[in-house]
Amino acid sequence: MENIENKAVEQNNETTIKEVQDKLKDILNLNEMENLIKSNEIEFDYKDTKYRVKKPTFSQKQEAYKKRVEKFTELIQDPKYILESDLKITYLKRNVDIDAMTREMLELIQKRDKLMVELGGVIKDKGTESELKQYKEEIEKLNNQIQILNIKKSSYLEFSLENQVMIYTYSYMTYLLSEKLVEDKWVKVWATYQDFENDKEGIVNKLSYYTTLIFGVEELQ
Repeated sequence: MENIENKAVEQNNETTIKEVQDKLKDILNLNEMENLIKSNEIEFDYKDTKYRVKKPTFSQKQEAYKKRVEKFTELIQDPKYILESDLKITYLKRNVDIDAMTREMLELIQKRDKLMVELGGVIKDKGTESELKQYKEEIEKLNNQIQILNIKKSSYLEFSLENQVMIYTYSYMTYLLSEKLVEDKWVKVWATYQDFENDKEGIVNKLSYYTTLIFGVEELQ
């Protein structure tokens, strides 16, 4: 019975992985990674409107951190939320080793980050298109492997307390960092976080992805 349940989870993971990767192919353009390394922001057009996500200021980071602490304090008092450590023990009894997934993923991230640092150097030194293409292809390959592991791990830990806090934190950062161009002036996409939560437009997914990407690039600099 346990094996059947594990296979069902794996099949569900594979479906989720394919769906997410298909969406990311529509979103991710490695040329945009170049722009991020150069300027710490990314601009793009969506339905005839120009949007951007910028590197967070110290004040924005502090605001997001306070919100994260508030959310953790709120959820830790609610017994319906399960700690990640407790979930890992339960999965390990079913032969699913979450920590092994994490170790493998960190090794891949280290390789990718090393390549991204090298890519930054090539960009600054005005390397050839052939050099840039080679780095981008290697980074994309590693990103795909990381995505697969990350999606599997996330699906297993989806309902952990820590994951709920992380989702909230990145959502709040997306709300803080997202801007749109209105009459030659950059303004916030949403006036309030509640407006962000109620927005059903596809732009939310795109801005959320770029928020996570800009944090990844920031850590390399």
